[in-house]
Amino acid sequence: MSLFAACKKQEYQSIEELDAVSIDSYIRANNLTVQPLGNTGMYYQILEEGKGNDIDYTGRYALVYTVRSLDGVYSVTDTFASASRYFDYLGYFLGAAPQGTAISTSPAYQQQIEREEGLKMAIRSMLKKTDGQIRVLIPSRLLPYGRNGNTDLGIPSNASMDYVIRVIDSASMPAYEDLSIRKRMQAAGLDTADFTKTETGIYYQITEQGDGNPITVDSTITCSYKLHLMNGTELESQDSARFLISGLAVNAWKEILPKINQGGTVRFLTPSTQAYGYSGSSSTPPFTALDFEISVRKTENDD
Repeated sequence: MSLFAACKKQEYQSIEELDAVSIDSYIRANNLTVQPLGNTGMYYQILEEGKGNDIDYTGRYALVYTVRSLDGVYSVTDTFASASRYFDYLGYFLGAAPQGTAISTSPAYQQQIEREEGLKMAIRSMLKKTDGQIRVLIPSRLLPYGRNGNTDLGIPSNASMDYVIRVIDSASMPAYEDLSIRKRMQAAGLDTADFTKTETGIYYQITEQGDGNPITVDSTITCSYKLHLMNGTELESQDSARFLISGLAVNAWKEILPKINQGGTVRFLTPSTQAYGYSGSSSTPPFTALDFEISVRKTENDD
């Protein structure tokens, strides 16, 4: 009797094979009409032909996108979330955080930034023009998380992804944000007829004029306020905040608050151009319209 049992060599699938199997199964299960993008392992579908300007890596673009892992474990579909909005150079778009100019000089990300394959290549070479929408199935090996996944974000290992990406032309941004504002008003049960629209695109409604001191951009006020995103998420609120209006970053406050007096209350929905701009802020996603409700309790010259 042999003292040594025969060992059967165990075979492992390569990452390329694993990606191919998962993507092929996903396509068939969801009956998708997609095309292979050369030999990259990616598949794409033009959902809406671009009608704007030519897309190139050196241009800065506003991108709105949804993403889900093919197994459904990871999904981000809220297009007002920071994880679904990007405004920066297309050449720095990786489709997953961190990305953009902030990491472009980091040695840890140089290889990913400089790699030609990936979402940015599909957008540039297949979508080609702004104001269009593309679906891209991208294998895990071409994503920053790759084999390891990201446990903090709930992204499993070897997770290939399904992206749907819209590229907005800068000339179309005012119409896009106006539509976002009107949809928010409808969802919140607000009648647009009760609001006045300014030349800068702000919708405002004065619910209490106030009979106290007039407010100017040079006033220091104490107020309560609430701030919501266009999906209804409350971003922040305060009961007794003190501001010098002229020192605020949000221009909409400077334009709207002088329309009321001390004791007044106003609600206004502002496009990003009168808020934190296309780039957003540390707490506000890029090119985000905002919904403010403000009640002014005191001004600087109160007795």
